[in-house]
Amino acid sequence: MVLFILAVIWAAVLLPPYLQNRSQSRPADSISSFQRQLSVLERRAGTATPTSVAPAGSSFRAARAAGIARSASPDPLRLTRAAAKRRRRDVLFTLAAAALLTFPLAVIMGGPVWGLQILCDLLLVGFVLLLIQSQQRAAEHETKVRYLSRGQASTPEPALALRRSGS
Repeated sequence: MVLFILAVIWAAVLLPPYLQNRSQSRPADSISSFQRQLSVLERRAGTATPTSVAPAGSSFRAARAAGIARSASPDPLRLTRAAAKRRRRDVLFTLAAAALLTFPLAVIMGGPVWGLQILCDLLLVGFVLLLIQSQQRAAEHETKVRYLSRGQASTPEPALALRRSGS
């Protein structure tokens, strides 16, 4: 019975990402598949454009000329922050679901299932504490760190003027 419970928990953890990846891997048509592949390559290339990375005459230039490819995002960190936020949310919901599912099973079955319930509870509480600490750190960083604008980074004026002597 314990193995069945573990199988249900693993299925709850592994099935949603598997189904999401499976639905994303089946595009409606070849054009959307091509656009998705180009956007992945653009993100991996960083600030360089695919035309500067790819050899001459490649399909990237043709796609750019045809206007098929989407433009590179101005801030590649935004994608990773959104992905990290989505991943944290998924982990939080998975841990909460595991804690909620194991409690009735522990009440019904008792014994070693209580250990599993306590483990799920501890993992959930630890993850929530880490999320709170991360948010506090981000808020502190936001209040303390100020970035200079590009206009302020101009060349400074010389402190001393040059003297020219007429000889």
